[in-house]
Amino acid sequence: MKSSHMTKALIAGINMEEWFMQSEILKMLEKKMIFFVLYKDQFVYMNAFFEKRLGYTKEELIHRRFEDFVDEDFKDIFKEHRNNGEFHPTKIYKKSGEEIWLDASVKRVKVKEKEMMMVVACEITEFVEMKEKLKIKEEKYYDILNTQTELIVRTTMDHIYVFVNDGYCDYFGIQRENLIGKKKFSHIFKKDYKKIEEALGLATIENPFINVEARGIRRDGTLAWIEWTGCVFYNELGQAVEYQGVGRDITEKKKAEEQLKKLQNELEIEIEKRTSQLNKVNKELTLINSYMNSILMHMSEGVVVVDELGNIKKLNWVLDKKWNPCIKEIKEYLKMIILEGKNNDIYQMLKEKKSFYGSELTIPTAKGNLQFFISGDPIDNFEDHVNRGVIVFRPIQQIHELVNRFSGAQARFKFCDIITQDKKMLQTVELAARAALGEGSILIQGESGTGKELFAQAIHNHSRRVSGPFVAVNCGAIPRDLIGSELFGYEEGAFTGAKRGGKPGKFELAKGGTLFLDEIGDMPFEQQVALLRVIQEKKIMRIGGEQEIPIDVRIICATNKNLLEAIKDGRFRKDLYYRLNVISIKISPLRERRGDILLLFKYFIKQTAKNGDKLLENIDPLVIEYLTKYNWYGNVRELQNVVERIIHIVTDEHIEVAHLPDNILKTRVPSIDKIVSMSEQGITIKDIVEEKKKIQEEQEANKILKLFKEHKGNISQIARAMDISRSTLYRKMKKYKIEKGV
Repeated sequence: MKSSHMTKALIAGINMEEWFMQSEILKMLEKKMIFFVLYKDQFVYMNAFFEKRLGYTKEELIHRRFEDFVDEDFKDIFKEHRNNGEFHPTKIYKKSGEEIWLDASVKRVKVKEKEMMMVVACEITEFVEMKEKLKIKEEKYYDILNTQTELIVRTTMDHIYVFVNDGYCDYFGIQRENLIGKKKFSHIFKKDYKKIEEALGLATIENPFINVEARGIRRDGTLAWIEWTGCVFYNELGQAVEYQGVGRDITEKKKAEEQLKKLQNELEIEIEKRTSQLNKVNKELTLINSYMNSILMHMSEGVVVVDELGNIKKLNWVLDKKWNPCIKEIKEYLKMIILEGKNNDIYQMLKEKKSFYGSELTIPTAKGNLQFFISGDPIDNFEDHVNRGVIVFRPIQQIHELVNRFSGAQARFKFCDIITQDKKMLQTVELAARAALGEGSILIQGESGTGKELFAQAIHNHSRRVSGPFVAVNCGAIPRDLIGSELFGYEEGAFTGAKRGGKPGKFELAKGGTLFLDEIGDMPFEQQVALLRVIQEKKIMRIGGEQEIPIDVRIICATNKNLLEAIKDGRFRKDLYYRLNVISIKISPLRERRGDILLLFKYFIKQTAKNGDKLLENIDPLVIEYLTKYNWYGNVRELQNVVERIIHIVTDEHIEVAHLPDNILKTRVPSIDKIVSMSEQGITIKDIVEEKKKIQEEQEANKILKLFKEHKGNISQIARAMDISRSTLYRKMKKYKIEKGV
């Protein structure tokens, strides 16, 4: 109370209101600004606007200390800057206890020789709240970028990193803190980085977009080709300031989903509400919107926003480019299933706000059914309280192509991979090559191990369907009760244990390509009827499904059984046989083309062994005799297995009879018969070994003499025919006393 009386005494005789109202400036402030005067930190004057905003009357404030109304965190700041006349944000409390923000300036003045503090302030509560909202939205924007699977990067035009998302860091195996604010491009292939610099240099305000392919070094140290699509951003002076790029591994496409439209609309509304005090923030939001639109418009999937009322809005260019003629039908169908709740995944997304991924959706149109894999995420915080969601559309054919690609559904072999010099086999290859150019079904017959799938792959690669998938199914390896679902697929809930969302069959996966049905003779009789119907109607229906799916598949079948006998026994349908046997290809067993045995043996040696050439130089002639006399009931596959066995047990680069399997050693060959005869006559083992060596040397010498006549003494040609070097040939000629001019 003593301090209050002293203050009254000091300002006695001063009419504060009369003194302040003499100033025209203060008259203006009276209606526009909060204005008050402190003397020894106590209120001695406050304008009407102050009373209005804080809710106090003059009587309640006079001679009270200003610090009573200031937030604790700002008392010291207010004292520190009370004399400089600059504006500083300050948080104070109204009579109701509500917080408000003031931008206050304190100026020391003298009134009738008494030093007082004059405070002018404007309320900035809305501005502070707006800045906080914008900060949250910016953080949300970066969070969204960090969820993307694409590689997203933003740099200055001096190539200083400004931002990289988590996908970028994970892909290259680099910590974000080692990039931001630095020039560091060790993860970009040095020679290709110049291509990125050149592309950036070609960007203009009129055409700021760039697209460039460059190699990058993945976290495992391997090189990968990455497609960079991006945009250069300019300031109001037309100067290039930043570049943002989106990278995709063009050998392994990944799906990307984006929820950007809602945030874009919110930002645009916020921009419209900006005052002149928010110009700087407004520019930042505009730049952020550009980033978002750039990412969205470069997505390869179709994106739409839907709500629970059935309203659909298409978002990106993919929908127009790929399905524009059917857009109306797509929207009508989506609206129907949303309103009627026919799609459980979309219903749960809109009603229960549950995300979903990889659901199949078939949309009937006048131009045929459109099949998609769809994924969806709910969108929150709409003021009209209508639930909305983002749905990403991807054609199911693209998914099938990726599945085939990564599951090995590809044909690797061509006709040039068929190793033969047999005249009949060459005619078979020629027939298969001609058959490949058509579209009819092909039946390949031959014993196990003759290379039926090799022929099937070669036919596919020689056909017009070479760019499509090659899907192989072994009908004999699939249980009888599963072969239907394996070939034709099934819908969700079709049977106990059926996968959620269903599963496409091999016919769907082979769309646009070739379906190879190996061991067709083992297909259950009841499934043969379904296969015949598919071939006739070129449509399938999944197990448990109600909708027919058109297919475009060429069928190649193979069997080691006699199908005509199976028809007589009632195990194979006659009508299916003639549907499949449009073109018949019969592959001869290896024992009927013995001239290929040594050719294939040498081919497999070179293909399998690192030291193949040396092994071929050191083959015991008796080994070759055994190989050519053996009947090879397992055909080429058995021969290849024998080669692998030899390579694993050979230790000194010499292939000898001891390296052959027992079943081959049981084969009767003339050289062995002679040695056995000698043994029966009581000749010693040493004599037998010497005789065997003598026989081998005679055979080799005769071979060299024969080749001398065929090649007229040309050493290079003779060495090439024997698969040995010239120096080795000279050594053998010296050993067998063969003269060059013989």
